[in-house]
Amino acid sequence: MARAIWTGAVSFGLVTVPVGLYSATQEHKVRFRQIERGTSDRVRIKRVNERTGEEVAFNDIVKGYDLGDDTYAIIEPSELDDIAPGRSRLIEIAGFVDPGAVDPRFYDSSYYLAPRGEEFGQIYALFLEALEETGKIGVGTFVMRGSQYLTAIRPNEQGALELHTLHYADEVRDPAKELPQLPGHTRLAAEQLAMAKQLIEAMSIEWNPADYRDEFQDKIRALIDAKRAGEEIVHAAEAPGATNVVDLMEALRRSLDRSAPSDRGAQPDPEPEAAEETATVTRVGQRRTSAQLDSMTKAQLYELASELHIAGRSNMTREQLQDAVRKAGRKRGAA
Repeated sequence: MARAIWTGAVSFGLVTVPVGLYSATQEHKVRFRQIERGTSDRVRIKRVNERTGEEVAFNDIVKGYDLGDDTYAIIEPSELDDIAPGRSRLIEIAGFVDPGAVDPRFYDSSYYLAPRGEEFGQIYALFLEALEETGKIGVGTFVMRGSQYLTAIRPNEQGALELHTLHYADEVRDPAKELPQLPGHTRLAAEQLAMAKQLIEAMSIEWNPADYRDEFQDKIRALIDAKRAGEEIVHAAEAPGATNVVDLMEALRRSLDRSAPSDRGAQPDPEPEAAEETATVTRVGQRRTSAQLDSMTKAQLYELASELHIAGRSNMTREQLQDAVRKAGRKRGAA
């Protein structure tokens, strides 16, 4: 069971809902330790006094703002709490807006809000259902860990309130000022635009976040496994180069041909002996034998499953991935 990282209350009008704040996301990135090259010795980072070189205890560290000439304004944590806007344990709703009114660029981190005790369940449910029925989200502010956050509170499909921290307006950069080049009102060939729109329609899919996975982390784990086993490291293919404007129409046509469903009739399954050898065919035309599949790591099998667009692959075991890749390869080879 997760622990609340902040406790307080949501306030809108004269209504107050006591809540706890919980992280809505978690990372699964591979964590490395710093090791001195040529040894197994760990490298640790210490907080040291710049003048004396002596280590400083965490509780002896305070915030200091540089006033110049080696002079600092010292700020204690308790002083930040004293000047926090409003009460630091209150999420004050300033108003309610349509969800589409908040530009996605403003969203930062995501959290869950839960009632702080069973006795507050009814008022929590009232707030949640009122948001659902009106189709609005609450926008407000609160203070946590010495910072004030702009927030948006919305209901989700699982029957919980979500809190999203937002960037302030002066934190979001203007692309017209920041980017070196923008195409502006470029004249486009009608045929190119029509084909690009057709390609987007052909590649339109149902959004299912479970279909996506951090494949780079899988490759890192596969690299670690290969290092442990003393195997040869296989390097990733180079990224494709930019499409030349001269070849744009041809690139669009080929993309459409690859995305369009095949209109050829169903082919009979290959003979068992052939099926065993033609275990799968990747999108770049590389054939894999059943024996090769047996030697692959789970991460490598997952990469093939991604190329073959196998649904539900993120929840499969290594054996299930191997079986799904083999079956998909036979179907593709038959087509």
